[in-house]
Amino acid sequence: MSSLQTGVYAGPVGSREGQVRFDPKAVVTEEQRNVRLYTPQYGRLEVRLQALDDPRSMVALWCPGYEGGERSGEVLVCEIFGRDVHADHVLVGVGVRPFDDPALEDHFEAVRVPIDAREFHVYRADWMPDRAEFFVDGELVKTVPQSPAYPIQLMLGIYEFPPEDGAAPEPETYPKAFVVDYVRGYRLAA
Repeated sequence: MSSLQTGVYAGPVGSREGQVRFDPKAVVTEEQRNVRLYTPQYGRLEVRLQALDDPRSMVALWCPGYEGGERSGEVLVCEIFGRDVHADHVLVGVGVRPFDDPALEDHFEAVRVPIDAREFHVYRADWMPDRAEFFVDGELVKTVPQSPAYPIQLMLGIYEFPPEDGAAPEPETYPKAFVVDYVRGYRLAA
């Protein structure tokens, strides 16, 4: 995994306080300085990128709650698995995920979009107090009737999964190139 993120939050060593707790047994093992580079609450989140068609890779712009815990809901701008990238279409994961936020329901969907995601495309979420709208190249692909009501951070990343057979990856598959033209955040006019 290689990721850029606009915030870091962790509680004291031994606590369960922190961001993106993907496993309920996870605890803080190392003291971290909390950082808030860009942690908006509501607005437009946008990225222009080229996805990979490598079946063992995934690229994403995830925007989870900055503090974690009950403020851990996520605005998922785009999540693209290489196995879902085809010349004439792609499945793009978008939506709002609750994680540990009891006020949110899981509204995730992998939407089929008729593009070649290996070329540059713009993925966007308009995040408002009562909903989140998701777009690809300006076309609305999903609306969710809820949203996190607290600051989030941006996490832009490329992920590689191990081979299913457990074999070592072939050296010619490196380096992986996740090309991003820009990531932008805007305040929406009232």
